[in-house]
Amino acid sequence: MPLPPQSELSPAGMPKGGALFAPGGRDDLLAAAEARLSEAAGVWRMRLLARDLIGALGPAVERALHDAGLSARLRRVVSVRITRGVREYGSCNIPRADDGICRLAFSGHLFFPGNAAVLLDVVAHELLHACLPPGEGHGGMFHRGMAALNERLGLHIQVYSEKTAIRQSEALYRYKVVCAACGHAFYYLRAGAVVKHPSRYRCAKCGKGAFEVYRLETIENAEA
Repeated sequence: MPLPPQSELSPAGMPKGGALFAPGGRDDLLAAAEARLSEAAGVWRMRLLARDLIGALGPAVERALHDAGLSARLRRVVSVRITRGVREYGSCNIPRADDGICRLAFSGHLFFPGNAAVLLDVVAHELLHACLPPGEGHGGMFHRGMAALNERLGLHIQVYSEKTAIRQSEALYRYKVVCAACGHAFYYLRAGAVVKHPSRYRCAKCGKGAFEVYRLETIENAEA
């Protein structure tokens, strides 16, 4: 049985469903996402953009898998979180108690102008997980689904994303330690010994022992 027809536009004006299979469909979605990325400052706007991309891509992902002969149905997405992850760009959690729902999360470091293509691929990657059995992981069925989505939707989904997928900036870290003598800066994700006891250490660049410690703003405490 073919999937029921999908609306051609998402509530946010993004092309979705059958429109993504038409020539230029992916480019139209990329343009819409890129326009939103320039305004995606704050966790709330990031969540709205992620939600709208899920709404746009979800029906197309499900249809592409169906056309490829994979009996996979998209679970209902009950929550979307923005994290400060720098190693894990996205995640799909399927509760054991209810296999019909899932919870998606995406790194806030993906949301910056010029990164629409990567963001699209990460969202599609997690939606693929949301369609497959909970224990599938990156197994054979995932690879078949990934190939189908890349071919039919013009995506470039990978099992693991490149490091360049996220913004390389101070936003990746919580602490900045600056040598007062030479100005060299060191960045840390956790409050380790250097952050807690800077007077015990010397600068690796100039050998001096005068550090200033700064707490950086992170994705979690950024204003929505």
